[in-house]
Amino acid sequence: MYGGPKTWSLLDPLRTRRFFLAGVAAGVLVMSATGLAAARLIESPGQLAARSAAPAGAVITGVASMRVLRTEIAVPGTVRAGHTVAVTAAAPYRAVVLTGVPVKLGDVVRPGQVIAEIDGRPVILLRGTLPPFRDLREGDAGPDVTQLQAALRGLGYADYDAAGYFGPGTAFALRLLYQHLGYSAPLYRRQPSRPGRHLPPQVYLPMAQVSYIPAAAALVVAVDARAGSTVAAGRVVLRLATGNPYVTGLLSAGQATLIRAGDPAVIDSASPHVAAAGTVTAIGAIPAYARGAGLAGFPVHVTLKHPLAESLTGLRVRLTIWSAVTRSPVLTVPLAAVSSTGSARRMVSFVTTIAPGGRTSRVTVTTGRSAGGYVAVTPAGQDALRPGDHVVIGARR
Repeated sequence: MYGGPKTWSLLDPLRTRRFFLAGVAAGVLVMSATGLAAARLIESPGQLAARSAAPAGAVITGVASMRVLRTEIAVPGTVRAGHTVAVTAAAPYRAVVLTGVPVKLGDVVRPGQVIAEIDGRPVILLRGTLPPFRDLREGDAGPDVTQLQAALRGLGYADYDAAGYFGPGTAFALRLLYQHLGYSAPLYRRQPSRPGRHLPPQVYLPMAQVSYIPAAAALVVAVDARAGSTVAAGRVVLRLATGNPYVTGLLSAGQATLIRAGDPAVIDSASPHVAAAGTVTAIGAIPAYARGAGLAGFPVHVTLKHPLAESLTGLRVRLTIWSAVTRSPVLTVPLAAVSSTGSARRMVSFVTTIAPGGRTSRVTVTTGRSAGGYVAVTPAGQDALRPGDHVVIGARR
């Protein structure tokens, strides 16, 4: 014996043939797998054409609607103060010296504050609507006294005089105000009723030493004189702004004929960022000139729906007004929805409507005025076009 089964397997005459057939089978399997993979990667001419073709177009539609057609008019605008108070150098002399200006442009000032000093005497800011028109002394009565008493009470200086009567209580409250501001109260001597009788000096309020604003605060929008300068009596030295600001602009003659009171408007500014909506409230009938530009125009006044900050007074903005082209709502479609056909002598306009199922139909129309990307249309004959109908305005690929 030569060693068992392993010895016989090595001497088997069919061993080599079996190995050959197994190799051929394995090669066939590898080539089949490679062929299948290549077939997936290689596209036929039909497949290549289908993949290269443009996608099917999609219809772009608009909607027919009832609207008032408006055209956009844009002009430069300026934010103006709702109410302006001029502080003047009131004095019984031809000229006075502005000895102090404790406020500057853009400051917010409040009642009880000294806003200027003329010939060493303060100009005190108080709250009220009636401008000063006389010096107020003990024994005076009237609405200006009532206003003074209310202003003093608002600052914490109570008096016990009757409303509208300048008595010793009002005089004492006024003395305290001057004292707290660092000034002596102004005094005057009454003429005695009997010769030889001497009356003590009494406190009074000179009209030159007070200015009233109708609000709890005001913005300094102009400083027209410097401290130390000599100014003529009656000259404006400060301007204060209160109230809700509004916007003004200048229109050309053509623009002024298009715009009416009640037209909607907006303002916008990039720096600082401001955007607000409003309404045209007035248009000037007489041309005005833009300060420093020499350009004539018709002034337009726009009131804003929501108040702006008083600090924006004087800001230059872009004023956009939408002027009504049609008086009432009309049937409109987007301008791009209208097509024309025919000859130059007989041109026919139409729009193409599209139903929810995709069915389209042509509606002949007569076009009217256009504005803002829309045009007024009137269906011709028996053709129907209603608000809410979808109309074709183009195709997207």
